[in-house]
Amino acid sequence: LAQVSLEPALQPCSPLARVMFLQKELFDDGDRVPLTRPSSSAGAPGASPAAWTRPSTAGSAAGGGEEGEDVATPGSVVNMRAKMMQQRERLLAKQRSTGMAGSMVKANEAAPAEAPTPVAARRPPAGSPMGASTPGSSAPFLASTVSDSLLDEDNSRGAVLPAAPPVSKEEEEARRRSLAQDLSERGICPEFDPAGAGDQRCTFDIGSVAPSEMRTFLHAPAPKHAGTLQCRIVRDRSGISTKLHPKYTMESDSGIFLMTAQKQVKNKTSNYAISNSKNGGGKDPESFLGKLRSDFLGIEWVAYGPGLNPTKVDSKAGHSLQNVREELVAVQYTASKWGATAKGPRKMGVVIPHVQPTGERLVCRTLNPQTDGLLALQKNGNANQLIDTYSNKPPKWNDQIGAYVLNFNKRVTEASVKNFQLISATDPETVYLQFGRVGKEVFNLDFRYPISPFQAFAMCLSSFDYKLGCE
Repeated sequence: LAQVSLEPALQPCSPLARVMFLQKELFDDGDRVPLTRPSSSAGAPGASPAAWTRPSTAGSAAGGGEEGEDVATPGSVVNMRAKMMQQRERLLAKQRSTGMAGSMVKANEAAPAEAPTPVAARRPPAGSPMGASTPGSSAPFLASTVSDSLLDEDNSRGAVLPAAPPVSKEEEEARRRSLAQDLSERGICPEFDPAGAGDQRCTFDIGSVAPSEMRTFLHAPAPKHAGTLQCRIVRDRSGISTKLHPKYTMESDSGIFLMTAQKQVKNKTSNYAISNSKNGGGKDPESFLGKLRSDFLGIEWVAYGPGLNPTKVDSKAGHSLQNVREELVAVQYTASKWGATAKGPRKMGVVIPHVQPTGERLVCRTLNPQTDGLLALQKNGNANQLIDTYSNKPPKWNDQIGAYVLNFNKRVTEASVKNFQLISATDPETVYLQFGRVGKEVFNLDFRYPISPFQAFAMCLSSFDYKLGCE
């Protein structure tokens, strides 16, 4: 038989090939110990491959005779991963011992609880790459931070909420009806509108009001559950008599007539008679709803119900406080900037008698309107429980358009000095009334609780007249 030499096969691998295999072994889960590079003298050219040996441990250096475990410097991906696993196991053992996870519901309750691993069993051998760290290294801190985040993520995945008990269809429908009724009583639209137009929806049909109840409906606050009532006001200036004294008609968007008002002649100040007759019955007791009157400058306006003027009350004639007219709303205008000419949009303040949570409105009837009227109570500032105050929402200047603008949710289409929105100081995000032009003689009017249709009509009528110092 021919003898074959096996020496080439027994030749040790080259240093480069050995380093490549060693780098692969660094990522294994076994307890392999990497070889260390020999000293500079051993690594000189011409050195034999046998110079690539295991480093001696402290025990062997002391002459122990046995080759001990090696100590490596952490700084690689394996050290980082090992530290993270150590921190995770420690935190899990701490939670099991202190009972922090007692309130969590396991996703699989049938699985047996895992016994905590002793601390000594979790420590790696002294010679493993994860068993020691270089002083001043930031790897332990980084590993601890990353392991905490991983632990929180695992805990959040493992924790589930307890399943809710099944609910029958009858109980669910009863719950929905109760919630809808609660929202309706609070004046909130029960349907969510992501476009932001939920407050502009009307859930009340004005046509359902009987003719015999229409007078009470016009004076009472708008229903809470009605949302926003959408109406329009049409101005008539076609005839000779209505050219200087226009006639205004208020109707719903569906065309249902509500009331009308016409400017009275032979008066020193602006005076509007409001009635629920299409022919404008004036002060006919059966159709007369009230009147709106201003001062000489057209800045202060007060709307009254049917009754006597306080200055004309005669106790000898049997008149009493019940015969005096009721103040329903007061409006006051001021210029935003004073100077040679008024600049900017005008400011508007509105006062109405306070509406109680039950929907009943307080009665403002007095013999001394200069001290006890709505305007006087507003100026005093100490009658918040007797009146509700509103102000117009200040518009914002738009450089592109070159004008002041407001968002009317497509209910106003033309610019006008008469356009305004009313908000409350306690709730500046809710628009309680908005009024604006949509045509040459047509204006849209939207209002909601606690404003009544009569009060809303009177507020808008006050914006039509010219106001000295505000225009």
